[in-house]
Order: sequence, then structure tokens, then C-alpha cells
Amino acid sequence: CSLMPGRSSSIASRHRRRSSSSSSSSICCRQSKQQAQQCPRRLQLLQSSRLLRHRPSATDYGEAYDNLFRSKVFQNELVVKEFDSIMTELRQLSMMAARFPDFDLAGKEMFLDKMEEGTERYKLFMKRLELCDDPAAREYLRYTNAQMLEGGFTMQVMFEGLSQSLGQYRSWLDEERRVSADPAKHQAFLAGFKQAWSSSAMGAIDMSVLAQMADPNIVVKAQKDPEFYKCIREISDNPTSETMSKWLDHPTIGPLVGAMWKSMQIARNRGQQ
Repeated sequence: CSLMPGRSSSIASRHRRRSSSSSSSSICCRQSKQQAQQCPRRLQLLQSSRLLRHRPSATDYGEAYDNLFRSKVFQNELVVKEFDSIMTELRQLSMMAARFPDFDLAGKEMFLDKMEEGTERYKLFMKRLELCDDPAAREYLRYTNAQMLEGGFTMQVMFEGLSQSLGQYRSWLDEERRVSADPAKHQAFLAGFKQAWSSSAMGAIDMSVLAQMADPNIVVKAQKDPEFYKCIREISDNPTSETMSKWLDHPTIGPLVGAMWKSMQIARNRGQQ
């Protein structure tokens, strides 16, 4: 997701990139909830008992979040460059996602290749954070997983959901390729595909519009709230005005959801023209 402004070396700018990426990644994984339900019940209970003993408050998470970007890990210029590169790529891709059905076959394939590459790079970066001995990085990951668990999933489940979603998009691409030689069948396929895509979180919320409407400070504040991932999961599972309305009055997440709702209306009106 991509409420991030242009590249900057400041700590505040890195905060914006991190928070925007989190939103983008979460919105993309509509099937994360299904993945979580397939996990063994005992494993889920063990994860809950470990993490919820340290359930963070908004202040705790905010401190862990801020400390990460002041840690020795982020004093390494190579780490900062890799992180910025990953976030920039995911930001650019998320801003094109709403128009994915309009791409030709080559464009769709290129988009999915880049999404898979960016997701794997992000997954590897987070794994390196997990394996490093920096206390701030470990604290951040612990709070992030506890925060995600509030939304019904974990970092691992999020990446599994992303992988599953990309696999589904690949199957749609293969189906379009099979009917592309027949103009009538191809047009019928595209009509159905666009309708289905517009009902998904990726298609319903135009991130390029959202990036213009949402103040990055609002995004940072929302991402630090313990209920952030719960909100994102609910909107991802059912991106409708009804779902968003329950979050509009939330003191920290509400302003971001309001911008999401407006971007959804603009995307919907554009699709009807």
C-alpha cells in the first residue's frame, strides 16, 4: 500500500514507508483468514498464549515501532537501502493493482512477477530481522505478531495468504490466455473478471487515489493502534461501506478508513463510467 511520499532518508519518512507497506500487504491477503482456520487448533492456542501474555498497548507498540528505526540494524546503510527499495517497489505495485484487469496479458504477467518478487524480498527481510540479535528488532516483531493476532492472523499466515492470492491470480491469467484467441469469449471473460476484481479489496480500494487523499501521519498513527490489523482484515474480507462504517468513529483508525471509503467511492464511480 502506498501512502508513502517520495524517497527520503529521514526517520519519519521511513516510518511512512513501513506503515504503508503493512497496509498494502494486509489488504492483499483476503484469504489469510482461511489459512488461519486451516492451522491445527493446538498450534493456534500455543501462539495465542505466548503472544497475548504480552499483548501490547498502543503506547507499547508505538515505542517498539519507533525503536526499530533507531536500532543498530537500521544504522547499516545497506539495510536501509534494501528496505527502501522493497517498500518503493511494493508501493508502486499497490498503486497499479486496481487497474490490473485492464492490463494486457503481458502486463498482467509482468505485474504478478513483480508482486511475487517483492513479496519474497519483504519476507526475506522480515526473516533476517527475526534472526538478528538486535533487541529492538525482536521487540518489534513480538509486538507486530501480537498485534496481528488481534486481527486473527500472524506474519506467517499473512505471507501464506499473499502466496495463495497470487496463485489464484495466476490461474485467472492462464484462463484468460486460453480464451484470448476467441474475441467473444475473451470479452466475456474480461467482463466477469473486472466485476469480480472490483468486489475484492485489491480492486475496490484504489491505492493511487488513497495515496493522494490520506495524510501519511494519519497512516502512521493508525498502524500503531493495536486494532489496526483487525480493521484491515475485516475490510479485506468484506470491502464494503457497511464494514468500513463500523470503524469510521475510531479515534486513531477512523481517519484512515474514511480516506479508504472515499477512494472506494471514486473507484466505483470510475468503473461505472
